[in-house]
This record gives sequence, structure tokens and C-alpha cells, in this order.
Amino acid sequence: MDKQKKTIHALSLPYSDNQWPHVSAGHEQAILALLLPLLQPIGNFRREHVARSKGKGRAGKPKKIIHTEAMPEWMPEIYDHLTIGFNSTVRRLESLAQSRKPAILSQETGNEEPPHPGPKLSVVFACRQTLPDIMTSTIPLLLATSSPKTTRARLVELSKQSEAKLAQALNQPRLGVLGLEQNAQEFETLVQFVTENIEAAEVPWLEHAASTPYLPVNIETVETTAKAKPDSTAPAQKRKRTDEG
Repeated sequence: MDKQKKTIHALSLPYSDNQWPHVSAGHEQAILALLLPLLQPIGNFRREHVARSKGKGRAGKPKKIIHTEAMPEWMPEIYDHLTIGFNSTVRRLESLAQSRKPAILSQETGNEEPPHPGPKLSVVFACRQTLPDIMTSTIPLLLATSSPKTTRARLVELSKQSEAKLAQALNQPRLGVLGLEQNAQEFETLVQFVTENIEAAEVPWLEHAASTPYLPVNIETVETTAKAKPDSTAPAQKRKRTDEG
């Protein structure tokens, strides 16, 4: 049975996809050489002083008493200048973007001041190979809305192998996303290298939104094939001939 052709329509946004800055293999290796030594003290601290969870354990089994006399009172200082993981990094970027929202777009009423968003980020590392597209596709937009272009955090895309090395340095199974805060002395050399070699993430449609009053929605027309419907009159005609006979 021949397939009948039909035309369907699909809606799409008039904006182009967000572009990620290009990171060469040589630059990625140089960044790792500068970043790994900064993260390893955190991983060493976790290995020595933070016991991994082994689940709930068997019922009635006595719990071991952990002696904390020899434990330091704090993590390495650099830990306080990182956003480790997707959730903490995105929350920071969202709070920074919220603080820059025009008052006319804010739904808050009264004279209450918005919560302090926290320090700005200078670099955000992300591995798109280990995270779904729906999670990573918004990162360039969050960076663009979190600060002006002149002080915007650089976005560095990491390979799966580099992400595994960073996770191992932090003594955790996965990492996905990592953010470095601005004005942290430990990151000066690394941030300078990234700033000089990695372009800032750009969202062209957002930067030209003020000068573009209206962009029509794109309507895509696609021609597909559909199965032909069976002739519903055939059985009725057959029964009619039988009755007449």
C-alpha cells in the first residue's frame, strides 16, 4: 500500500544555539597542569579525614567511635573559593544573574533587599560529555547574564579524561562542573592564562535584544509520509452484495 504524503509544521526559536569557546588540546593540558596542584590538597584532606559513607549498615551493628582529636578544624583555604559540582555552580550564577535583573522585571515587592549573591566567578569548567545537554546548554546564557562582558567568567570545556583527573584530585567519583571565584590569589596565574587564551562566551541574541524590537517565531515545514487509511466502505459494499444474492 502506497504511503500518502502529508505536511507538518514545527515551531522553533529564532535564536541561534549558544556557542562554547574553543579550547585546544594544548591549552587544555596547560590548564590541567596549573589546576590539578591547586585541587589536590582538598582531595588529600578528604582521604585522610573524611570517611566515605558505606550505607546504613546492618541493623544492630555497633557504630564505630570516630576520634576527632587529630582532625584539623578546616579544609584547605582554597576550598572556600570553589563551587564544586553542577548544582552549586549554577546556583551561584543564578544568584548573580538575579542581582543584575532590572527592577521593572523583578516580582519582589516592598523595600526588602535581595540576598547577597556571593563572589563572582572568574572561570567555569564544564564537561559536556558527562552531563545531559539540557543541563549544560544553559551555562553560556547564565554566564552572560551573571556579569557584564568585561568581567564575565571564562567558560572552559573539558574532555571526559580531564574531568576524571579533576574528580580524582578532589577525591570524588565525578565532577561535571567547577567554578573558581574571582580575586582569589591562588588562582591568579591560572586565571591569567585562561583569560589570555580562551575567548569569553557570547550569546549574540541576548546582546542585541535591546536593539531588536521583535523576532518572529520560525515555522518549519516538513514533508513526511503517512500510511494510507483503509477503505471503510469496502466491507459494507460486500455485505450489501451478499444480502442481494
